[in-house]
Amino acid sequence: MEFSQRITSGYVPVFFLVAACLVLLVVPASAYAHPYSVLSWSDSPPTVEAKLPVPVDVWQVPPAAMLLVVTAVFLPVCLVPVEILISCAGFVVLNFRRIRKTEVFENDCRMRIYHHIVANPGSGFAGIMQSLPVNRGTLHYHLGVLCRERLVVAFSINNSVCYFQNAGKFSDTEMDAIARLRNRKNLSICTFLSSLPDASRQDIAEMLNTTGSTVSWHMHRLCEARLITSVRMGRNVRYRLTPVAAKVIDQLR
Repeated sequence: MEFSQRITSGYVPVFFLVAACLVLLVVPASAYAHPYSVLSWSDSPPTVEAKLPVPVDVWQVPPAAMLLVVTAVFLPVCLVPVEILISCAGFVVLNFRRIRKTEVFENDCRMRIYHHIVANPGSGFAGIMQSLPVNRGTLHYHLGVLCRERLVVAFSINNSVCYFQNAGKFSDTEMDAIARLRNRKNLSICTFLSSLPDASRQDIAEMLNTTGSTVSWHMHRLCEARLITSVRMGRNVRYRLTPVAAKVIDQLR
């Protein structure tokens, strides 16, 4: 209420100024012009020389002309406070939060999404939508609210976004490892290595029931992600989990 009164009070002087301009423009010129007469000189043209224009004093200028000049000069200055108030009002309205932090979990759907992320760290958008009965637009909105209130953190990797509880439970390295282990092949390989350290490529190929070249491709990617290390022993290459990957596997079990 107080803000609207301020805006209204800012419009009052401008309103009266515009109204005065309109009144003076409507009033006929005869009301404020000096009296004069016009004579036809078609029959007897004047013989005297034409006089040059003579400057007039300020008080001889018609009031309408003076008011128009004053309005053109000072009206933009008068509108500056009003423009500032309107801009501030728009800024406040656009940044007004409809949901307070204490009201975040009053929505059942949002609470289910949050608990799903807590129970399944590193869940992606598609995975959450498949696990919960929620459509794409609603899920996008609730995830935005949770991230805005810093209850959930979004972690981007390989053009995909994974969501974690923002409670300091995982470091950035661990979140990166969890996000990569959301891939079923990566998780199967790392889980196998946690139970059988120093496994060879042949051992992993038999476990996955695939070819050695496919295993080599997966192992190369896991080595680049720093989830496993490789050591050559004789003619074979042995693989082992890094400490971060081993810790993540234990947490995901």
